Amino acid sequence: MTFDVSIDATGDFRNAKIFRLGAELAVLILDLPTSLPAATRCLLSMDQSPVPLVSMMLPLGNGGQRMFWAMRSGNQAQSVDICTEDGATVDTIVMQPARTLAPLDVEALFAGLAPDARIKFVNNLLTVWRSAFRIAGDDLFSMVVEDALHMLVAEPQAASIMCQVAPGRHLIETTINADLGDIIAIYALGVASITRMAVRVVLGRNVKHGARSCHFITEAPFPSPPFLIVLLSKNGLAIRQLADGKPRYSSLQNWWRKNREAVELREMVVRRLAALPESGPATAIDLQVRVPLATSRIARSSMHPSGEVDLALALEGGLLAGGWFHAPSTVFAGIDYVKEDATAVPLDANSYEFPAWAQGKDEKSKADVTGFVAWVPLAESPGPLLQPRFQMRLASGAVMPLVPEPQAFDAAMQRNHVLRAVPPQHAVDGAFRTILAPALQDVERRLGRTIGIDRTKDYGLPKDAPLVSIVVPLYRVLDFLRFQLSGMATDPWLADNAEIIYVLDSPEIQDETEHLLGGLHLLHGLAMKFVVMNRNGGYARACNAGARFARGAILVMLNSDVVPSAPGWLQVLSRPLLERPKLGAIGPKLIFEDGSLQHAGLYFGRDQRGIWLNHHFHKGMPGDYAPAQHAREVPGVTGACLVTRRATYESVGGFTEDYVIGDYEDSDLCLKIRRLGLQIAYEPAACLYHFERRSIRRSQDYMRGVASQYNSWLHTQRWEDDITELMANQFGKDRDRPVAAAGRTRERNAA
Repeated sequence: MTFDVSIDATGDFRNAKIFRLGAELAVLILDLPTSLPAATRCLLSMDQSPVPLVSMMLPLGNGGQRMFWAMRSGNQAQSVDICTEDGATVDTIVMQPARTLAPLDVEALFAGLAPDARIKFVNNLLTVWRSAFRIAGDDLFSMVVEDALHMLVAEPQAASIMCQVAPGRHLIETTINADLGDIIAIYALGVASITRMAVRVVLGRNVKHGARSCHFITEAPFPSPPFLIVLLSKNGLAIRQLADGKPRYSSLQNWWRKNREAVELREMVVRRLAALPESGPATAIDLQVRVPLATSRIARSSMHPSGEVDLALALEGGLLAGGWFHAPSTVFAGIDYVKEDATAVPLDANSYEFPAWAQGKDEKSKADVTGFVAWVPLAESPGPLLQPRFQMRLASGAVMPLVPEPQAFDAAMQRNHVLRAVPPQHAVDGAFRTILAPALQDVERRLGRTIGIDRTKDYGLPKDAPLVSIVVPLYRVLDFLRFQLSGMATDPWLADNAEIIYVLDSPEIQDETEHLLGGLHLLHGLAMKFVVMNRNGGYARACNAGARFARGAILVMLNSDVVPSAPGWLQVLSRPLLERPKLGAIGPKLIFEDGSLQHAGLYFGRDQRGIWLNHHFHKGMPGDYAPAQHAREVPGVTGACLVTRRATYESVGGFTEDYVIGDYEDSDLCLKIRRLGLQIAYEPAACLYHFERRSIRRSQDYMRGVASQYNSWLHTQRWEDDITELMANQFGKDRDRPVAAAGRTRERNAA
């Protein structure tokens, strides 16, 4: 290790001396007698031992040892014995209050210390002593540290501010000795203050004249220039001077535009902006969208390795990557994710491959390739990074860059991209378990944090104490709203005992919906509450939001495309819940518009992959099909019309919200209710029309099949044991099992 200035004077500490190091801080120094063994450590003996007491021993240039003890001195003088570990007294001194002591003379102190010891002394001042005594804002302590730094380097090299990343945070540029190694801590010394700054550093890969570039971002609180910057590493330290004067640095936008190739620095800026409140992530996204990195793919070739990364979502818990490659196995070694610090992380540690195709030389041609999707868990999120970098690694050791186009940053858009990561025929356990599932769960958590209630509106005066609360989620399709509300308004028992809560899960049609509900209220006089979500969050979140406004003891979850066929249905479904304590939920008969059966209870059946799917009893049979006319216990009922006690609903946490878009929440809810020891019942005396799946057809991502397959997979993962036992023991020999549509997958309209 080297520094710029050496001290030749000789300091005499053969007798113990005490100096002032801060307002109340004293340091006792003693050169151990040469007669003591080299490994001897000395202790202090005093009437009142100070807390904390910090000591260190540093080597002298002549082979001896110098001991230091730092402590708060107290207000009274006291005698201090310096003793060996076996109790022999080496020296005795009277310690006066710190305010009466002479300040520490760093020049005299450094005299005789070995060069490495001087660096270690400064290191301890900045780290251990500053922290132990919480003395970073002490004027005298700051002066001692500054004197020590100037004794090491009389004229520090310059550091420059490149741009202001955010108020109080600046991107700093300098160079450091290539032998210094990784930086582990950075300190800024201003006027009477010492600030520890962020340790994240980007070091240049190229070494020129023994030095390489070094960039880092300061963090508030930020001392005013001029000040010294100290970069600590395990191999030593570097001292830099940041000059005073009016800002001459560029704006962040200009710097970003001029440094398009500085990819590691740009990623560091993105990560730092992501940690800032409110506008920070938005600024990071805007910079990347306005001035993106140049994309890089390896064109398809029959003779040479080729590939592309077209999916690269940087999420909170990891990175989801996908694309394709084509290369002989003897040539191709793998694809890596390149982190901010240039570390390469192989994707093949957690990836799923499948047959795919890529664009050929012309628009009409296609070529067979290997598609892949991979999940890279990350201990720390890279922030809203829109263009993570990758490389294709060849068996020869050569690497070729792969940079995708800017990726989606909105959580809902990211979810759609995840659902397109594999073709539906390859949406299997190997793709879901450790790759797509972590990504979808990550996205759903973030999406959930952005969703809330934007506003509510009451149409008419709410009932004082309704017995029943009906929650109807609305999503895009309002075709059946007038029929549904008319059917409820002409039901005397419902009008007298129920409140209606409409939850709009597509706020883009708020004006249209509000106008329609207003007209229907004037027409029928039925009181309603209108709840508007701030964005689309899915069936479960909309239902749960509506349930929070419910005041009735009975809670009804009703789809917007379910229309009563006659009055009295709600009374028929509510009475059993009031009379039978062991009943947890109940559902009606649902029929298609042609009168055939859509729902007579749910049951579970495995598909060819071993996944449990939801099926409807007797679906497609005539509405008067005899086995469907019996009230009975069933494994579950559809969420299109599910009636339960509000207390039961709340005790199980309502609908589980991490199923994608809308499916399997109803059977999940029924299974949660069953775990309470309650039953699920089907009641054919209540009959409603269900104009099924009209709104979910608007979602291409769901109809592609991957979302549905993920939901069924997730549902099976959670409920495998419960469903297996339920179907084997309780419903395995049910004489009312369907005969006509046993192989059909259950369907339900989503909110």
